[in-house]
Amino acid sequence: GFELFEKPMLLDYAKTRSDATVQKEGGEEEFELHKRRRLAEKERKQAQQAAEEQKKLKRPAIPTAADAASSARPAKAARGAGLKSSNPAAGAVVPDEYLPPNKILFVQNLPEDYDVDGLTQIFGRFEGFREVRLVPTRKGIAFVEYEAEAGAISAKESTSGMGLGAESKPIKVTYQRQ
Repeated sequence: GFELFEKPMLLDYAKTRSDATVQKEGGEEEFELHKRRRLAEKERKQAQQAAEEQKKLKRPAIPTAADAASSARPAKAARGAGLKSSNPAAGAVVPDEYLPPNKILFVQNLPEDYDVDGLTQIFGRFEGFREVRLVPTRKGIAFVEYEAEAGAISAKESTSGMGLGAESKPIKVTYQRQ
């Protein structure tokens, strides 16, 4: 290494090929595949980070002697009857955008006039398509299942935010919670 602005500089090689390199050397088809893999890896890392943050929030504190003395009281009296918990971790949930990829997509904001056939036309063009399931008790939501994560990832990337219906209302496509 060498010093730059009184700080040691270390140089290292890239771990993966850049988008520009892939596009130049491999062509458009390989570039699209590279981009899809990179985005899927990014989503997976974000989901993993969110899950780790969730674990940190749920981890209980180490009890002290003072806590042991106060824990002899009943839980309701200690917290106050009818009061909401002041623990922010109690209601923390991983946002839809950071859910880990899986083979089932959750589709929201669908126009009421869309049926299984209409959604099959949209989602059926992606590799490994299995089925579309509408939720009969709730309008505007559906589940789309694929044989593998790869098909679901490409379908999510291509259809998320797509405008449907007379009003071109954008649909929200996320991975199913597990």
